[in-house]
Amino acid sequence: MVLKPAPAETPVPQAATHAAERPFRQKADRVAVIADEPRPFRTFLGDQLRRLGFEVHFFTLGDPALDFARRSRAELVIVNVYLKGKLGVEVSEEIKADPSLADTRVILIGALFRANRFRGNPTSLYGADEYIEEMIPEKELRQIIRKLFPDVTGTAEFQVPEPREYDEARRLARLILSDIVIYNPEKVERGLRENNFFEVLKEEIEEGRAYFDSRVSFRVKRDTEIFNETLQQFVRMKREEVERLRTGTQ
Repeated sequence: MVLKPAPAETPVPQAATHAAERPFRQKADRVAVIADEPRPFRTFLGDQLRRLGFEVHFFTLGDPALDFARRSRAELVIVNVYLKGKLGVEVSEEIKADPSLADTRVILIGALFRANRFRGNPTSLYGADEYIEEMIPEKELRQIIRKLFPDVTGTAEFQVPEPREYDEARRLARLILSDIVIYNPEKVERGLRENNFFEVLKEEIEEGRAYFDSRVSFRVKRDTEIFNETLQQFVRMKREEVERLRTGTQ
């Protein structure tokens, strides 16, 4: 029996022989990384990003989150400032120093200046593109995501942008509230538990309100209730969080 050689096969392109080395994102979804401890706020962020068309991956440590972001070329990384292991600020710095992640946007979560009362806006630090506090409302989070990704899809609704001074006032109010929470954890817990948050923290709230009023325009003070709304949103969010934990519907 005579065996004839088989026809020569078309050479396989070199790139195809190294599929494992290519970024493994193949779908059209944007990839987002959330590096934070397991908690309701992390779940909230993930739910919002999925609604906006992101494929979301969770991490609790900085190093694996950074490694995944590099391998997947994640377009968005949301990272807690005070992660265990590699700090969130270090993750942000390394992402911004990596040319392969030039298109990756970074959002920091948390209080950066624990030693400073009513600290300033830290969005320019560590290269981060944005900064959010745990008490950020759903509407404002979506606005931030769409500012970073103008072509984002999902549950978009048409909204007339607020004046910049209103946006800055809302952020200032959240920073003040964040300081109140950081410096008075026992009183905050008691106020939420006993349903008298505003009474227990009356002195701290008035101090924060005075600082807020000294930093915002007359129009903001006249036409809005931004400071009060921020406090009420925080209390409502915390009560919903407690209820989810109680019922196991996190």
